[in-house]
Amino acid sequence: MSKIDEKIINNIKMLSLDMIYKAGSGDAGIVFSSANLFYNLFKNHLIFDPNDENFINRDRIVVSNRLLPLLYSCHYLFYKDQNMDDLKDYKSYKSLISGCALKNNICDVPSFRTGDVISSSVGISLGSKYLKNLIKIENAKAKLVSFKTYCIFTMDEIMSGLSYEAMSFASTHNLNDLIFIVIKNEIAKDSSNKETFKEDLTDRFIALNFNVSVVNNFNSINGALDDAKNSKKPSVIIVNSLYGKSSSIENNNKFYNLPLKKEEMDKLRSDYEILNPFTVDNELLIELRKDTSKRLSKYLINYHKEKDLLTQDLKIKEIVNFLEAGKIKIDLNVENIKINDNYEEKLTKGNNKVLNILANKSPFVLCGSDDNFVNTLALINKTNIMSNENPTGRNILFGNRTLAMGGIALGLSSLGFKVFISTPLINAPILNSFVKLSSLNNLDVNYIFTNDSFTNPYEANEYHAFDEIDSLAKIPNIILYRPCDINELIGVYDSLCKLSKSCIIILNDDILPKFNFTNSKYVVAGSYRVKKEEQRVIDAIIIASGSEVPLALKISKELEDYDINLRVVSMPSKHLFELQSERYKQMLLPKDVLTFTIEYASFEYLGEYATTKECAFQINNFFLGGTKEEKLKYYNLNIDAIKAKMMEILKK
Repeated sequence: MSKIDEKIINNIKMLSLDMIYKAGSGDAGIVFSSANLFYNLFKNHLIFDPNDENFINRDRIVVSNRLLPLLYSCHYLFYKDQNMDDLKDYKSYKSLISGCALKNNICDVPSFRTGDVISSSVGISLGSKYLKNLIKIENAKAKLVSFKTYCIFTMDEIMSGLSYEAMSFASTHNLNDLIFIVIKNEIAKDSSNKETFKEDLTDRFIALNFNVSVVNNFNSINGALDDAKNSKKPSVIIVNSLYGKSSSIENNNKFYNLPLKKEEMDKLRSDYEILNPFTVDNELLIELRKDTSKRLSKYLINYHKEKDLLTQDLKIKEIVNFLEAGKIKIDLNVENIKINDNYEEKLTKGNNKVLNILANKSPFVLCGSDDNFVNTLALINKTNIMSNENPTGRNILFGNRTLAMGGIALGLSSLGFKVFISTPLINAPILNSFVKLSSLNNLDVNYIFTNDSFTNPYEANEYHAFDEIDSLAKIPNIILYRPCDINELIGVYDSLCKLSKSCIIILNDDILPKFNFTNSKYVVAGSYRVKKEEQRVIDAIIIASGSEVPLALKISKELEDYDINLRVVSMPSKHLFELQSERYKQMLLPKDVLTFTIEYASFEYLGEYATTKECAFQINNFFLGGTKEEKLKYYNLNIDAIKAKMMEILKK
């Protein structure tokens, strides 16, 4: 390693340590042990355009949160026109570079929990394989999409169940452009000279049919990286590294972790000859970027020539435009969707039909499920299950990998795909953190949850959804829909196409007709009147969503025999309703009118609109076993019980 290389590595270390020191939190030890890896990757291996952060065929690099300062530092050094103020704002309020990875021009995917970077990188690699094979249909020799996905993480990431699921999926789909780099840090012996816990990872990856390399330091990693880039299988490089040791201060053999003290930072500045925080030698920076441009210039010139030539093919141009835009726009044209008046089928089957109308408009709509699509039916009909034999299949079967499904969907959406993943509602807690990540980053992942209540539990499993809707509805920046029939379902898809953000669709599995009181055009308002009161004076309002809407209407009709004048409101999306004007809200739900809610879920989703808690008809406990009728009786939610309670309240 030359003296110039050492100086640049020291700059990477100090920029990273400056971020950690100023923020007051972070992992200094990982900086010492891994800075030379990041430098080597950017200098010698990664394909990227120093002048264009959004170059579509750049190698993707995904790192665990502990390694983010190193990624931020290298991005500043190797890309032109970067702002040092971004590094100074690390972990500050509304910073562009948070301590938790957010989707931006540096981080390709967000990160929240241990192991999710592994699953997200699998999603990116799966998306690149799909696009590569789409292009090959038009031109077998084209290399417009050929980028590698590097995922760098530490031992704690690999110990999660999520990582096992994701790696198993990567092996099944033979994602040979995926390269994992595991930093297997061993902590220097302490004063008692005790050895740290050690675990051999090699057999685990060999069993998964990975291409496996083990190196004892970052200086000998080049051969392993070259081997991984040429492998016909997904690869893992296990790097045995000593945690907390730096080449320039290795004699003190100190374990570095937070908080960093001022005297430690002063000592490091002296050792590295970088006396001021957040500074880089300009001459060194110019030379580094010059060398980087020289290495990459020939590749970039040839790439753009090929791109100009191949994009004369309209289908290849569509793929390139998709990658450059990073998202898709679809107009559903709902006015052209005609539903027969005699229509009647399961809402999940209706969902399949509307989803296919949308999917047929773009090859960049993908569907995934963890249950063979048998229950959810949320699949694209005119295509195959994605596999090695059918890499352009648009239905992704995850099997029992529900956790990995959430992370892989994030990786796919980071490339711009509109992704739909489906599972029964009782699995919502498993995906909760991924829903949060996609909503926080405005990624176009759409979650379809079926078997929405105790009236249709998942298969023979009598454990039913209870507070899952409440938990999902509380996630900020999310739009949750619970349509009551095919008309509202069409409105849901029209709405989510216009929003291009994370959405949740909660579906009942009952056989339902097309109701004559619903309207797809009103879904965008979140709530609307499905039964007008017969007289000018309203005695009460009933709000319901999903399959409880026809129940509310039936109750309203029967209470008319008792001269009770009711308005019935369908609320397919509470979130969209909250976005409406105060005038519309007050017009639909006057505050001085007694208001009931009916929801086969816990209190908080619709219950907040009820005048009092006793006006909210909902479940408040689990019920195992029993028929639908027995459950309705247990919860006092059968029609007679609700009518009696409403009449009792109205008489007060």
